Amino acid sequence: MLLKKLYLELTDKCNLNCKMCYRKSWEQNFCDMKDDLLIKLVNELKTHTKLKEIVIGGIGEPTFSKNFKMALELLKDYKLTVTTNGTLMDKELLEYLIKYVDVVTISIDGLFDKYEEIRGSKLDLIIENINLLNKLKYKFSSKTPLVDIQFVLSNENLKEIFKVMDLASDLKANKFIISNIIPQSEENKDNILYGRYENKSIKDLFNELTVHAMHKGIKISLPNYELKTIRKCDFMENHAAFICASGDVAPCYRFSHHYTEYVFGRKKEIEKFIFGNIKNDTLLNIWNNIEYKNFRYRILNNKYPSCIDCDLVDGCDHVNDAESDCYGLSPTCGDCLWSREFVQCP
Repeated sequence: MLLKKLYLELTDKCNLNCKMCYRKSWEQNFCDMKDDLLIKLVNELKTHTKLKEIVIGGIGEPTFSKNFKMALELLKDYKLTVTTNGTLMDKELLEYLIKYVDVVTISIDGLFDKYEEIRGSKLDLIIENINLLNKLKYKFSSKTPLVDIQFVLSNENLKEIFKVMDLASDLKANKFIISNIIPQSEENKDNILYGRYENKSIKDLFNELTVHAMHKGIKISLPNYELKTIRKCDFMENHAAFICASGDVAPCYRFSHHYTEYVFGRKKEIEKFIFGNIKNDTLLNIWNNIEYKNFRYRILNNKYPSCIDCDLVDGCDHVNDAESDCYGLSPTCGDCLWSREFVQCP
């Protein structure tokens, strides 16, 4: 299996302090990717002949990184997606996006008061920045970057969703992406709209959203809202890897950092799990090491337990963390909400 997609975290720092962010439960020191490490990585990527797409994002805010513009220049030969909160997009940075980036995904989880409550920033600034991006694209006769708007859905902002889709359409967005919240604290563990069984009201809502998107002329990407048997890991399916700002190579977002999550009300500690670090090894060697190969094989072939719908889950100590499972495998993906498509990756 050859590497085809890379998620690159330039920094795990952020200029915002969003209510639902993983960083709230971190116990690690924040860091930026050093210039020399970034250059080393870019030079090594030439050996990955099937690599076509790079997502610059991660848990931090990429435009907050001092080497963000340098990264765009170095990675110009790849299809680039940038995930951002959109607050730091001044004219100079927007011109860089137009020159180098194919897609920019911007998070908007509510209109003005609700947005400020969730994100701690002003929505007016985001609207102003996207409007300026559209003007500059027109000025330079550029169709890119396409703008995708991502909405993290919860009980808290449910009433805002149609309004935000309308805003996305007004801002000439390409796609409206809805992802479900993963609760990070006891206080918001019941703030989810997805469940184990069919919820007719959410089903009807998603049908209405699909029709509304058609009327607005915007693409829509919806998560699952009920538990299904099928499991699919987009990271494994897309032959992807995640590189942390520290140089650590993780298999996915979920194992890129330590944090606390709540899975249907159950508290779960997720420890960072890596297969190597590009400071002292090549990405090619790490990608091809036997542990990483075995991990990809078992996830792609569903050779791991399904904890979410297990009858014994309430009495099982394995579900308290992701260290190991009842098959003796480590780390465990049996509780992963991404694989059930409750949560969507860029």
